Amino acid sequence: MTEPAPLPPPLAQFAGAPVPAPDWFGDALAVPFEAGAVKRDGVRLVWKAWGRRGDPALVLIHGGTAHKGWWDALGPFLAAPGRRVIAPDLSGMGQSGWREVYAMAGHAADMRAAAGDAGAFEGGKPIFVGHSFGGFVTLQAATTFGADLRAAIILDSPIRKPEKQREGSPPRRGGKVYPDLAAALARFRLLPAQPCENVWLVDHVARGSLRDAEGGWTWWFDPDLWAKLTYQRRDPEAAAAALGCPLAFVRGERSDLMNAETWAYMRSVFTASPFVTVPRARHHLILDDPIAVVAALDALIEGWAPR
Repeated sequence: MTEPAPLPPPLAQFAGAPVPAPDWFGDALAVPFEAGAVKRDGVRLVWKAWGRRGDPALVLIHGGTAHKGWWDALGPFLAAPGRRVIAPDLSGMGQSGWREVYAMAGHAADMRAAAGDAGAFEGGKPIFVGHSFGGFVTLQAATTFGADLRAAIILDSPIRKPEKQREGSPPRRGGKVYPDLAAALARFRLLPAQPCENVWLVDHVARGSLRDAEGGWTWWFDPDLWAKLTYQRRDPEAAAAALGCPLAFVRGERSDLMNAETWAYMRSVFTASPFVTVPRARHHLILDDPIAVVAALDALIEGWAPR
């Protein structure tokens, strides 16, 4: 069997030109937000937030090598019913500072510190929501300080049997300086790779992934991020037993990471959790269909984890 052809870089065809977005996304970007930063263990953690301080809070945790801007198509809508919606940058990613060593417990503590600085606990216990790598950070939070959370929701993070979990770190990424913005955008790819019809949203998150550097443009994230991350095999059954708050799972129907076997295993372990599938979406479901994800989160929050 031949391997499928690699997907072409989604933004190369635009040669650096902005990809036209629908009006509703422009309206969402125009919604006022607050920005801030706090330090934990000497590292600066950057966040943005929609909605009023003192309202019940939702903390959105992005995926690996991503950043808080991945939530820009969801945050204003999630805040509209009267919530404080907070999106921090994980350390080593986005505009947050880098560490000599990264660990899942440290990431969870970082998110608690950033969320607290942004007012997450001023309206009662917050809900943590994590996508992909951020879902594992959310699971860590739910098992270490879950009693301080109202609930937690994990978006398309595959939780597998210990013997089927990845060992070692992914390859080094980033660090290269591109001569101009067009060249950098042309290199941007979703990881794991997948097609995405909302190329305008891919363009938005790609631009937010880049910063000025001597000689051109480079990525915000730490290129040694994965090499510095302490990997430990997770025990899903122990995690399920240690949960300090309710936990729900959402996946994209067409996600390559959340196949039927993985989904069934997760259901067998987290027996008290709701499991929701977003039709037609893939792993990067917050890019594939952000409005459908908003609806799924709203339903969970107001029905399964009401105030």
